Amino acid sequence: MRAPAARPDPPPEPRRPLLFWGTIALVWTALALVVSLQTAVWLRTQGQSVPWGKLIPDRLTDWYTCAVFTPVFFLLARRFPIDRQRWTRHLPIHLAVAACCVPIKYALYLPIHDGLGLPHRPYAAVLETNFAIESIAFWAVIVAVHAVEYYRRWRERDAAAARLEAQLTQARLDALAAQLQPHFLFNTLQGVSTLMHRDVVAANEMLARLSSLLRATLRREPHEVPLVEELALLDHYVGIVQARFGDRLRVEYEIAPGAERALVPRLSLQPLVENALQHGIARRAGAGRVTIAAVRENGALALSVTDDDGGLDTNGDFPADGIGLGNTRARLAELYGDGQALALEPIAGGGLRVRLRLPWHAAEPA
Repeated sequence: MRAPAARPDPPPEPRRPLLFWGTIALVWTALALVVSLQTAVWLRTQGQSVPWGKLIPDRLTDWYTCAVFTPVFFLLARRFPIDRQRWTRHLPIHLAVAACCVPIKYALYLPIHDGLGLPHRPYAAVLETNFAIESIAFWAVIVAVHAVEYYRRWRERDAAAARLEAQLTQARLDALAAQLQPHFLFNTLQGVSTLMHRDVVAANEMLARLSSLLRATLRREPHEVPLVEELALLDHYVGIVQARFGDRLRVEYEIAPGAERALVPRLSLQPLVENALQHGIARRAGAGRVTIAAVRENGALALSVTDDDGGLDTNGDFPADGIGLGNTRARLAELYGDGQALALEPIAGGGLRVRLRLPWHAAEPA
């Protein structure tokens, strides 16, 4: 019986744009009020009265005409981040945009300033006098925006790592549960018992494979491992089921040169091979073949697991995702986002092929 699909992880907490932009508006307002208070104190020290009715609207206008460019700088920070690898290319873009914002800011601000009945200030003179200091203010905004974006990305990476760790733990438990099914242990131990009377060496090897498989399943490893290590883990599983199916099962490997260095999600092949066996060879009397292939294609790793007669139910439909396939889909999406693909396709003449396409990441040579 196919186990029920694993419960999906809860989605990440949605962002609240109204709260985010409302907080930014409050920051700009607070800055305007602080500067208004500073100006009022200076006027008092000079023995002058404070025209609050004009001072506060003027200061608010001055700062709000800077605030309107905040979304522009957030867009730039996300599209052209100033980081260690790209700062020499992206920093000039930010500085050029900041320089363009200064004349636009005063084109917005001065008409309102004049409309408040304050002394007229010629546009050219104001721009010449304040260009440098206003540019510095915009550069400070750029720094603040990048700090907010770095913190946001750090939080997202931290949350994604936590979800991925939970899914990897679930994958280890799923694999262990599948291998500890009563019929699996019964068949394995029965095979050991049978071999013990006629081939002690083979029986001992079967027990060693079972022990190695269980230890490897429970061992804490990175999220990605070289394909050669994943194939070694798969070999333990294949060696055990080979004793069950005997000559009925033939497993072939078609690994292109160099593909063995590619990094793949740990415990990703065994569920696919198990799915091929459960819905292929295990449901018929004749012999069958499972082929595991890997090749580098256009900057990606193309993996496939193919069985020559299985995968479709009696109505000709694909089986629903079980624990193994469903968990594999979720982990691929978490690891690679839109850069990955998993597809099931029927084979002419009978059979099923599961295709995986992963971004190419290779392990460093030993």
